[in-house]
Amino acid sequence: MLKKTAIRSGCCLLALALAACSGLKQPAAPTEVAGNTNDSTSADNPYGSAPYSPPPVANTDYGTTNTAPASTGYVPNYSPVDIKAINHTVQQGDTIYNISKRYQITQDNLRSWNNLEGDSIRLGQVLRVKPAGYIASSGSNATTVAPTTSLSNGTTKTTVTTTTTTTTNTNSPAAKPTVRNNSGIDWLRPTAGKVLQSFGGSSKGIDFGGKMGQPVLAAAAGKVVYAGNGLRGYGNLIIIQHNQTYLTAYGNNQTIMVKEGQQIKRGQQIATMGNTDAKRPQLHFELRENGRPQDPAKYLHL
Repeated sequence: MLKKTAIRSGCCLLALALAACSGLKQPAAPTEVAGNTNDSTSADNPYGSAPYSPPPVANTDYGTTNTAPASTGYVPNYSPVDIKAINHTVQQGDTIYNISKRYQITQDNLRSWNNLEGDSIRLGQVLRVKPAGYIASSGSNATTVAPTTSLSNGTTKTTVTTTTTTTTNTNSPAAKPTVRNNSGIDWLRPTAGKVLQSFGGSSKGIDFGGKMGQPVLAAAAGKVVYAGNGLRGYGNLIIIQHNQTYLTAYGNNQTIMVKEGQQIKRGQQIATMGNTDAKRPQLHFELRENGRPQDPAKYLHL
């Protein structure tokens, strides 16, 4: 009898426990009503139906947000300049940096030549962009600035003088750089030095004496049709075709500074004097008309 009573009590307790669990069950999640969602927005936006706006990102260039700074109105000046000029007048947008870049000089040199301690310059200030003692190339305008002087009324005066200076290029090898026109071509002596061997007999051209490494120039404008050392007796040789009739040859060079097919201007350096296939430093120069050797003395100022 007691056993049956215990079994009935256990069953009642189990039923009450199951009923309690059923009453405490978590309700189902609510569902969205059809028509209230935007399929394309939900598909493309993993953050939900509302558009996602990321927070401002720190940017060390502009500050704490990723917005560009307000314009200061400063526009750098990189306008072209005459690189051969001696002086430069400061214009709007000029800085020590961009003046140095445009004249191809260092910032330290620019400061040194103008006694500048920092980067401060002012509009209208005249700055030297060449070292003291610099001489402008032939035919160029050289601008010089006289020292600033004090006037009796307390003001200052700076005198700017522009002069035309004609000088001789000390690096030019031509002792007589006079151009001579013959047969419609302007001819120029190809190098300095004495004539060691004149045209005639076994000599098909002229031998100019000189020093090792001395510049050799093109006697006239034309195209390089040969540059090499494949012809015996000529050493390092260059041949320039000037037109359908005339060509010139430059032999015994130390180094060749041009390539076949290259267009050359009159007076342009094409080689350095040497002694390849020669007993002494010299330039063997030939001028040919339709392939026939001509006396260069008739075409050049010697």
